[in-house]
Amino acid sequence: MDPAGSDLIQCQAPDWQPKPPDFLPRLTAAADSGSDAAAKDLLQFGLAVHNLWGLLCRQVSPNVSAALQQHSLLPLPNRTIVPGDRFRETYYWDSYWIVRGLLVSGMNDTAASLLDNLFAMLERVGHVPNGARVYYLNRSQPPLLSAMVRALYEASGAATQLPLLQRALPLLVTEHQYWTRPPKALNISDANGNVHSLSRYWADWYQPRPESYREDSELARNVTGTSSPTNSAAAQLYHELSSGAESGWDYSSRWFADGKTLGTIRTSQIIPADLNGWLYQMERNIAWAANLTGDGATSDRFNKAAAARKEAMDRLLWDNTTVMWRDGILSSLTNSNGTTSQGNGTDGTNQVYMLALNPGISASNFIPLWAGLSEGDEAQGARVVQSLQDSGLISASGIATTLYRTGQQWDYPNGWPPLQHMLIEGASQYGGDIGHLFAAKMARTWVMMNMRVFNRDGHMHEKYDVSQAEGGYGGGGEYAPQIGFGWSNGVVLDLLNTYF
Repeated sequence: MDPAGSDLIQCQAPDWQPKPPDFLPRLTAAADSGSDAAAKDLLQFGLAVHNLWGLLCRQVSPNVSAALQQHSLLPLPNRTIVPGDRFRETYYWDSYWIVRGLLVSGMNDTAASLLDNLFAMLERVGHVPNGARVYYLNRSQPPLLSAMVRALYEASGAATQLPLLQRALPLLVTEHQYWTRPPKALNISDANGNVHSLSRYWADWYQPRPESYREDSELARNVTGTSSPTNSAAAQLYHELSSGAESGWDYSSRWFADGKTLGTIRTSQIIPADLNGWLYQMERNIAWAANLTGDGATSDRFNKAAAARKEAMDRLLWDNTTVMWRDGILSSLTNSNGTTSQGNGTDGTNQVYMLALNPGISASNFIPLWAGLSEGDEAQGARVVQSLQDSGLISASGIATTLYRTGQQWDYPNGWPPLQHMLIEGASQYGGDIGHLFAAKMARTWVMMNMRVFNRDGHMHEKYDVSQAEGGYGGGGEYAPQIGFGWSNGVVLDLLNTYF
């Protein structure tokens, strides 16, 4: 058997340069002036992170196409940038922050190649899989492809990127259908009896995940007394674990019925605030792309879809008392005869469900700000930023994922690069003056901590322990801490470019 990772070979991106033109222009000017020693250190750090793209560039080995049945890798048409370490192939939501970093590095062609790989998988299977392996086909990950398309378009100029939108538009509509049809989408009643449609994570899988077979089997034995997927309780546990992996937050107290124990995971019974925020953003982006390509009917349809989702989130997920969006927990369903019974989202597609808000504090409660839910309402955006600052999530060296110390990696004390970026950018874009101040402060906090850790151990890490003022790599969960690291690099480069 070939060694792990041998189906991909390291490559050199042709658009990579040791120091790209216009790289971090404000830092470069300050460093060249000789008047700012800190600027010189930050520029050197930025260049060191830029250089990591060369270590993370991969292309599919010719051996894969020659014998597809012998490989789990999906044959991608172009070179790609992988997250790093154990994550040897393309992963869906990681790619958004990799693209953002590549654009800072002037590697627009490589970013376009990465998007083309995601398009190829979407064309092949009708959704973007969790990652580029056959065993990831049963699920997706947070739907950020439309955001990648928009980022590349806006960075590259309309005149050259209209074909990108023409290629992307029908594919994004296909992806939207994947996320907005049952069983991922459910009908949910608000307090006034109005029925809305919101979506959830739902993996089509009822066995141990192949990539985590031992861990899933052991958990099932401990929780249900058997690891056999023919046992309904074990099969449901496997489904919830796979659905949790689709969220990207594998795993977190967000998904646990008792708020602390993996064995109580119930991902498919939760309507996530962040997922529905991303779907709102997707709908707005599809409307935008359709308008630019002259498809007025599609633009109108998706603007209406976005408005309907915003209304649903306002009525069902918005907590005006604490000024944040919250995950909704499926608490009951209304049957055709008017009676109610406990519901977990596994019944017929015509059922109408009700929600109870999850009272937990999580960074995900504020992600809809980044997705644009407060656009046009700066007062609300400022209140959301203030709520975030008062939430307890702001820690010594970044924003904690939750307040809860469970031993899972998407909980305290870990801070994740994509969460920092979305919360910083969302506050800056939609939070008014208080948002601008918060964003500048947190961007500096995060970048300086990353630089301290990099100077200390020579690595960019997948996640960080934000409880430490000096910073350190994060831990917890079902695998050892990882280095590389695609989204960490992209976040730092974009923050350096924007705030320094």
